[in-house]
Amino acid sequence: MYDLIIIGLGPAGINACIYAKRSNLNILVFEKNMPGGTLHTIKHVDNYLGYNNVDGTELAMLFYKQFKELKVPMKNEEVIKVELNGNEKIVKTNNGTYKAKAVIIATGRGKQKLGLDNENINGVSTCAVCDGALYKDKTVAIYGNNPLMLEDILYLSNIVKKLYVITSKNKLLGNSELLDKVNKLENIELLFNQTIKKINGKDKIESIELNDKTLAIDGLFINNEYGPITSFVKDLGITNEKGYIIADDNGKTKIDGIYVCGDSKDKTLYQIITAASEGALAATDAYKYIKKLDE
Repeated sequence: MYDLIIIGLGPAGINACIYAKRSNLNILVFEKNMPGGTLHTIKHVDNYLGYNNVDGTELAMLFYKQFKELKVPMKNEEVIKVELNGNEKIVKTNNGTYKAKAVIIATGRGKQKLGLDNENINGVSTCAVCDGALYKDKTVAIYGNNPLMLEDILYLSNIVKKLYVITSKNKLLGNSELLDKVNKLENIELLFNQTIKKINGKDKIESIELNDKTLAIDGLFINNEYGPITSFVKDLGITNEKGYIIADDNGKTKIDGIYVCGDSKDKTLYQIITAASEGALAATDAYKYIKKLDE
């Protein structure tokens, strides 16, 4: 039983860790991808205090260095569900089940999943840069309607043997220069006007079913539209119609002991500095909640 589980290691999650550690809480952190969150997609950051025109990945690594110095245990697992058992919070991942008195959700925004069964089995990913190297000389598919998918296609094509590029549209969207490069690739197959109907596999992905065909693959990369990464709490009734988590100024949801900070929160301003401050507020309020439980 942990005092606090923090889900996500972007600016909000890292700052929550700092404040929770200073409060001497017993913490566990989950991060399924690279620490830093969407900072890795930002080429230049020029509006964060103390840094003038810093690379997003560089800033993420500076944040992560500070986190590592806290010596807080971290697991590279994907959280697939959060459940309640009285005051206990049950956090289920793709590898295990964990318990805590309180949970802070700091998963931010990212590529949305498809809402299919088996979407959490091994071999399904939303991060080509994170997991692409696992599929050297294998057959994989990438699905999406996002212009940013072009960069993932070019990246994966240099690693895999065969790449199926699947989109529900009648053409790929994006930069014309990148489109020219994609169209010249010899190890890809373009599949237009297709959606993924089913993911097959038991312990790992084996195939996917499209509108009119089935593809045997070793891996699937989903490059969907961006939005809050909160599907694992959809049954708790704490999100709005777009999936953002509703909470007060301290990040407290309507469920005692469940907090949110960062870009998965329903709010008006989405910035690095506001995400970090929300992490501090959520951790401080979570500390007060946990201490009340222990009295």
